[in-house]
Formats: sequence, C-alpha cells, structure tokens
Amino acid sequence: MKQRLGQILSRRSVKMVFLIFTAIVISTASTTVYYALLSSSAVTTEEAAVHFTAGDDSTEAGYSPGTNETYAELTDIKAYPNITLTYEQAMNVTNTDTSAHQIRLRHVSISPGDGDDSVGNFTSIAFKLVDTSGAVQGTLEYTTTGDDWNEPSPTGYVSLPASTEWIIRVETKAAPGAKKNVACSIEIAVDVQ
Repeated sequence: MKQRLGQILSRRSVKMVFLIFTAIVISTASTTVYYALLSSSAVTTEEAAVHFTAGDDSTEAGYSPGTNETYAELTDIKAYPNITLTYEQAMNVTNTDTSAHQIRLRHVSISPGDGDDSVGNFTSIAFKLVDTSGAVQGTLEYTTTGDDWNEPSPTGYVSLPASTEWIIRVETKAAPGAKKNVACSIEIAVDVQ
C-alpha cells in the first residue's frame, strides 16, 4: 500500500495539483493581512480673525451681528424707484489678525426666485467691498431682466491687511413704478483664506 501511494505521489500531475492547492492556500491566507494608519487631532475653538463689525450706516441698514460676528443681517435696506440709495458703511469687515488674509464676496442665494413677478420691481442691488483709501476692491451686483435675477459671479480674492477694517457699501435701486413693500432676501458670503 505504501508503495502504491508513493507511485501516485510521484506522478507529475499529482505534484502539479498539490502545488496549485498549496499556492491557493497561501494566497488566501495572505489576502487577510491588513494594517491601519492612525492619526490623532486636537481641535481648539478660536475667534475668527476676519469678522463683521458695525459701520457708520449700520443702524439705518438694520445691522444685526450674529454670535462671534461671523454672521450678520441687514434688515432695513430700502430701494427707491429711479434713485440709487447708498448705505456708505452698511457694515464692515475687520481683520484683527497680525497677518493679512485673502477675502472675496460670493453670491449664496436670493429669493424670490426667477419668474416671480415681484423680481421686476428691482433694478439693481450691489454690495461693494471698499478699502481704507475708498477704492472698490470687489462688487457683487444683482440686476434684473424682466422677472429674472442676473446673479453675479464671485469677486476675485484681495488681500485684507492685518489690523484693518474695510467697508461693505450697499447700493440699491428700484424699477420705475415699483410697488411698495415688495421684499427680496439676499445671502452673500465673505470667503476668507
């Protein structure tokens, strides 16, 4: 019997099957090997170096700062037919850091949306980022075509110097014959790098 088993095991085909079986067992075992990379992080709360602050026209504009001044509302902005109404310092953007930061204005949302007949009551609403010399560094201007908004693209990034306060000027104009008490809501972002 031992001699017969030895003859069977000495055949090439049996050796080949045994070799393939061994390879399968080894490859299956090796696919279960894995490892993990670990990372540890510490997060600390801080005050935002660039934030909103009140400007000279903030009271008239209805400026209301959110917690930590990272959010603000302007609730009393008006628009008159055929007249550009300017809120010279509706609110300010202040950099309290010791280094400069890149900032830009960006459209987020506007309502009512396109196709609403109340949109045609407005001609333009502009948000202008003005530096300490009075130069406009970026403008988001919303205009209308019929009952549709022409939404602006983000402004380019500009450098807000350390320990500096810039102005956000708001300019509005309603269409001739605009109805009274028609409102729109605009949300913009000041992106900071």
